[in-house]
Amino acid sequence: MRLIVVMAAFAAVRPAVGTEPLKVSDLDVSKPAAAATVERICDQAVENIARRYNLNGAQTEVTRQIMKRDVTKFLKEHEEVVWPVIRELLARQLQPPESPEDLQRIGKVARELAKLAKDAILRANEEWRQVLTEEQKRMHDFDLAEMDKTFSQIDRNFAEWEEGKASEKSIFGQPKMVKGSPPRPARPPEGELPGPTVATFKVGIFDTFVEEFIKDYELDPAQIEAARSILKEFKAKANDFKKTKKAEFAKIEAARNAALAEGDYATARKKDAERKELLEPVYQLFAQMEGRLRNLLTTTQVERYAAKNKTTPPKAKKPEAEKKASPKKAPPKKTASKKAVTPKPKSDDAKAAPKKNEG
Repeated sequence: MRLIVVMAAFAAVRPAVGTEPLKVSDLDVSKPAAAATVERICDQAVENIARRYNLNGAQTEVTRQIMKRDVTKFLKEHEEVVWPVIRELLARQLQPPESPEDLQRIGKVARELAKLAKDAILRANEEWRQVLTEEQKRMHDFDLAEMDKTFSQIDRNFAEWEEGKASEKSIFGQPKMVKGSPPRPARPPEGELPGPTVATFKVGIFDTFVEEFIKDYELDPAQIEAARSILKEFKAKANDFKKTKKAEFAKIEAARNAALAEGDYATARKKDAERKELLEPVYQLFAQMEGRLRNLLTTTQVERYAAKNKTTPPKAKKPEAEKKASPKKAPPKKTASKKAVTPKPKSDDAKAAPKKNEG
């Protein structure tokens, strides 16, 4: 199971390749043996991840810190549920129990535990990918998709257990050959910890976005001219912002590099967060530019793009030319109408009073 940050029960019940098989005695509630086992599995998982992603030393150390921190946290928060489930699963060598009662009992608890583990893993992965290069992130995206398939299989199997059935002999399903994995990424230089993509402020990203937008929506010559005019305007604003904040960016970068040199990865991540916050106006510029570009689109272009990419099309504003070409609707016919008058309720005296003779 290719999980980037292994958690709780699933870290313990499925040892990484190269480790010895776990025994029930390894996970005694007395804790020291269990703690040693989890630490051993975490260390092996970090080695496997470092090998697959070709991590440098700094990245490997961050991986180890996240792994141990979050596994320990998860086990601590859910220890009353985790250890009994793990012991029962290991005692049966991860095979479904024969008793329908045991099957339902374990299935219900283990299914909920798996959902909690998945949520924790996804949160940890979001943090971990911030120290990856773009090449490594492509590998990570592939692995996240595979991980999602694995958790879906686990959920289906435990759901069956909960119903007293067990069509699969293994919790994780039958092993399958994974195809389409990206090539192994290049190893970053030693001592370098890549920052979040958002922290690399290159004005060129505005150009890239607009050119892709033109291509994706198949803009006509007039629209292309308007799109590049919008690009020029927003690039000027982005460059002005970059110049204004140059000293602040340099200060954060210097503090981040100093923290990395000392192995203080917590401070380095804090500085990444500060740089991301400093870049908030750039995100806003980007959103404004995208809004202006979308206003150029016709309904036909939006629907065509959505059909190609199988997405729900956002509503596009019609350009002036398209508005003029649209046939005008005939105004609704006016009809005479009288205001509805709500009759006043008559009192009992009024009802009893005789009508006067007219004339």
